[in-house]
Amino acid sequence: MVEWTDAHIRTLIEERRNRNIEYHNLGRNRNVFWHSIANRINREHNTNFTGSHCKEKFSNLVRSYNAMCEYMSGSREARRNRMVAQYFDEFRTHFWERPEDEFDRICTLNTSNRRRNPVSIYY
Repeated sequence: MVEWTDAHIRTLIEERRNRNIEYHNLGRNRNVFWHSIANRINREHNTNFTGSHCKEKFSNLVRSYNAMCEYMSGSREARRNRMVAQYFDEFRTHFWERPEDEFDRICTLNTSNRRRNPVSIYY
């Protein structure tokens, strides 16, 4: 079992946040990306993490953050998570999501315009 300290997790979050655009530009094969994050954590903290460990840990953090949001919204199935609570403010920004580009902004604008001005098919 892999043991993660607060310092390890903070480095993981920092790397993933700072390299978000790179992450989303890689397409489907992100093994090298996660391996490079593991290398940085290992170098700074004298650990032995793999890219798979980093990917799994980050995915679990996001999943726990989402569960915490459900808990806060009153969901009976969700549970409070102490570990993710300390990183909640960092995750609140959704820094891991794909950044919106010009095409996304135009699509959003066009979609909202269509809702306000629906085209009638009846003349």
